[in-house]
Amino acid sequence: MSQITSYSAEIVLEHVAEGRPLEDDPGWRLLREAVEATAQEYRGRVGATIVDYFGRVRPCDISLITAAFPRGLGVVVDRATGRVAFLYDDYGGYGDVVRRQINRVTQNFLSLAVAHALRAMNYQVDVEEKAAEVGDEKTVVVRGVL
Repeated sequence: MSQITSYSAEIVLEHVAEGRPLEDDPGWRLLREAVEATAQEYRGRVGATIVDYFGRVRPCDISLITAAFPRGLGVVVDRATGRVAFLYDDYGGYGDVVRRQINRVTQNFLSLAVAHALRAMNYQVDVEEKAAEVGDEKTVVVRGVL
């Protein structure tokens, strides 16, 4: 059965939780960059909607559309709490693909956040990524030199 599923991430945008606009939150900019980087890795595109199995459109704050999952992986931010959640309809055997894409967006977000934090402390930051092929596990090494 087709059903939009929500997966809550452990990402919270604090400025949004304080009532500030989403676009003003530095975490939102990092999350957007993470989705854009994932789209580039998967040769996909970024949008603002997802669709379910029946073609019904659902808006979200940002979405990732790829050939591997053309319905789209949506990202929504709860304006009251700042919590980030992923929305998708994996009906038809897309569960593994969706989980890999969620993990990749999360990994990209965490890598960008660590690099950003180190730069804010005046470290010289180098980020190195190692992956065999699209969708494979990758290793991200963030080096900071003071």
